[in-house]
Amino acid sequence: MSSHFIPNYVPMIAGNEKNYLSECIETGWLSSVGPFVDKFERGFADFHGMKAACAVSSGTAAIHLGLLALGVMPGDCVLCPSLTFIGSVNPITYCGAEPVFIDIDKTTLNMDMSVLDDFFSQETVQKRAEGTFYNGKKIAAVIAVHLYGNPADMDALMELSRTYHVPVLEDAAESLGALYKGKRVGTIGDIGVFSFNGNKVITSGGGGMILSPDSEKVRECKHLSTQAKSDAIDFIHDKIGFNYRLSNLCAAVGCAQMEKLEDFIEKKITLALAYKELSEKSTCIEIVDEPPDCRGTYWMVLARTKQDLMFPIKDFIKEIHASGCGIRPVWYPIRHMDMYKNNMFFGPGSDDEAYGSTFCLPSSASLTQDDAQRVISTIENFFKET
Repeated sequence: MSSHFIPNYVPMIAGNEKNYLSECIETGWLSSVGPFVDKFERGFADFHGMKAACAVSSGTAAIHLGLLALGVMPGDCVLCPSLTFIGSVNPITYCGAEPVFIDIDKTTLNMDMSVLDDFFSQETVQKRAEGTFYNGKKIAAVIAVHLYGNPADMDALMELSRTYHVPVLEDAAESLGALYKGKRVGTIGDIGVFSFNGNKVITSGGGGMILSPDSEKVRECKHLSTQAKSDAIDFIHDKIGFNYRLSNLCAAVGCAQMEKLEDFIEKKITLALAYKELSEKSTCIEIVDEPPDCRGTYWMVLARTKQDLMFPIKDFIKEIHASGCGIRPVWYPIRHMDMYKNNMFFGPGSDDEAYGSTFCLPSSASLTQDDAQRVISTIENFFKET
């Protein structure tokens, strides 16, 4: 067996990153004002067929600003999936609102829209002029997470959004380039947000982006991201803003990565297909496929155990990791964490089942067929020996 460790994910630097960073240094444009910030926003908006975009310091910051632009206020509640990254949920509390957790679909791991439908019909009250309320609190938004590169069921969600007059924020942090029935994720709801952390589909070394079909919402996010300065010369601010703008250095890396985006996605799909082929005859695991009529990006290729584990999945992951393959667990259900354990959760508990049976395979775009073979063989051997 090869002795090198196969990490879970490493970024692929394959283009103009060094050239663009050198240009920043040579010209002195380093901070949140600079030509690469504008170029990154324009290119990102064009890629998604949108008029404008707002580049910020992280995906979490993008969600925070997006919620504010949707009008989320203290005392409201926001619906979100129970299994996602913590950065999808914490911004709700930054706004002074309350997260309400909706269970996930066992097949896709995205929010279960039938459970969401039941929640609206069983737990909420509609007040025609004011909106939809849960437990006396206005439901100010629904966050749909396109988890691990797989698009959520946006048709069902947008129908519920229209019925109950609740806006939708798409968290596409993990799914840049994914398609839902031919539409790019992040362009279907009222606001779409993305992340460029070091392990995302593309990276800017850290950063995020906000899109919306409503250009005024993008302008509001950009205003808030620059401390809400209202005077071009004097330091006058008209709202409580934030220091959330993306730096020119990070944007330079993002511009270079955008030039390779489709190539990265193609490599990741090829890797996922290799994993699928290698696991087709497996009695131990199966690969979680993209939803019908969608193109997933397989940010993380997910595998699901076919047999009940007689031990915590954490122990299984530690063993495979020690064997040289960097698998990792899916996100831990946030409703069990101390700060959210008293929040409302609605659903049968599919998030717990997914957490106990699903894990992320090494998914770097640079991995080869041989790497995939080694990962699958290591997992198969583990099950044969236990």
